[in-house]
Amino acid sequence: MEQAERKAKIRETFNAVASGYDTPALRFFAKNPPHLARYLDLSGDEHLLDVATGTGNAALALAALLPDGRVTGVDFAAAMLERARTRAKEAGLANVEFVEMDMQALAFPDDHFSAACCAFGIFFVDDMEGQLAHIAAKVKPGGRVAISGFTEGAFSPLVDLMYARLVCYGVERPPLTWKRIASEEGCEALFRSAGLDGIRTGRVDLGYFLKGPEEWWEIIWQAGFRGLVSQLTPDDLSRFRAEHLAEVADLQTSEGIRLEVEALYTVGTRV
Repeated sequence: MEQAERKAKIRETFNAVASGYDTPALRFFAKNPPHLARYLDLSGDEHLLDVATGTGNAALALAALLPDGRVTGVDFAAAMLERARTRAKEAGLANVEFVEMDMQALAFPDDHFSAACCAFGIFFVDDMEGQLAHIAAKVKPGGRVAISGFTEGAFSPLVDLMYARLVCYGVERPPLTWKRIASEEGCEALFRSAGLDGIRTGRVDLGYFLKGPEEWWEIIWQAGFRGLVSQLTPDDLSRFRAEHLAEVADLQTSEGIRLEVEALYTVGTRV
């Protein structure tokens, strides 16, 4: 698939899921910002760039920690940004703005922001090294850049069952580019390639128990996985859903179904 076509499909998927993206089933997104804040070591007066902001999970939480600062969140999915703006209004946050913009073409001057972050987003670009360098260039020398991503076993075994059953329906397993930065070594190499200094990485368990198979389906249907299952015809989708959730139900325990979400955080300083 050509890069332009892949980008268009990603935008289409995230515009489609915007209304349900904040479902409690995806609550690892809401658990993420405090850890980003810890790695960014915010003083409270920064102008922070949040890249691939989505519905604003990181941007809104970080804006609340910046009484004398502000956050600019960018994303190329207009429907996600509309949801983010609604959430900002509901929270009474006036120090955050959301701008429709492709993260591969950030239309800001270099050395403009105090710091930058990208939560679970940089791996949507094949050239992650170039993307991180592009983000870092928008930060003033001495400013921090932080990302969050997933470790190798994230979402297993649920996601493995999903991929295996989709293959039976003729849907190709997508390239798992995010696994290039699914380890401390991969993240550190990425940050070094972008010319960042003082690199630190760490792991945090953001996992939890789902009530049952239906919550796992919400994760599939209300996030990036929808782009995969939407390749099925309506009849095949209905059949796939029933078959997949039946095998997921076998993983149910007295506590629920464990969703493994171990996150990797990496921060570096712009030289």
